[in-house]
Amino acid sequence: MHVPLRLRETPNGTHECTLAVAGELDLATAVQFRTAVSALMGTGCRHLVVDLAETTFIDSSGIGALVWASHRLRATGGDLVVSNPDDRVGQTLRLTGVDRVLAMAPAH
Repeated sequence: MHVPLRLRETPNGTHECTLAVAGELDLATAVQFRTAVSALMGTGCRHLVVDLAETTFIDSSGIGALVWASHRLRATGGDLVVSNPDDRVGQTLRLTGVDRVLAMAPAH
């Protein structure tokens, strides 16, 4: 069963923000994620934390959206940090090697 994507944006300062991703980040929702990142960048956000604590599933399209967002932010002098992936999502990021490409916040 597909879990709808819910995104929650939180400003953390002048150029910093958090985007909490709840549900599935996959082929059906990657465009929604990219649109949200673009909108945040339009407000001046250059340092983005993507909180995956409530992300239940990620596929190659979701991973591609994270990598795309990281490249977009780096092109503007910013950065993207992935935080709080659950065991299943974290395992997917490790198995695909994306954890070596994206900045990962240390586990708490």
